[in-house]
Amino acid sequence: MQQINKISPTGAELEILEILWKEKEATVREVYDAISLKKSCVYTSTLKTMQKMIVKKLIGRTIHNQVHTYYPLVEEASVRNNALKEITKKFFKGSYSKLALHALGNSSTDENIDELVEWINKLKQNKK
Repeated sequence: MQQINKISPTGAELEILEILWKEKEATVREVYDAISLKKSCVYTSTLKTMQKMIVKKLIGRTIHNQVHTYYPLVEEASVRNNALKEITKKFFKGSYSKLALHALGNSSTDENIDELVEWINKLKQNKK
């Protein structure tokens, strides 16, 4: 899979990508059925969104015996990292520490803080 390009997926595209990341590949019908379990949607809208995603190089397609099967071209981690970079740049002037402090300030449990402290300690040990 390639790294995510500069085009960030929309909410609908991300929903489709999540299904394809989980299933590895799927037809439009299978994607539509999975989305329909969570909310009301239209088959042709799902198809059109997936066609646009091919142009954006977010997903690819194979055709075998007239069956169109779609698969992700971008990795989940790359999409997540790109989105996080965009948010950090846009709202926190590129400072990941400001982002982390903001997230902790909105955290409702000590478990999140404990987990972050543990993660920071591991990072410090790895740098030694």
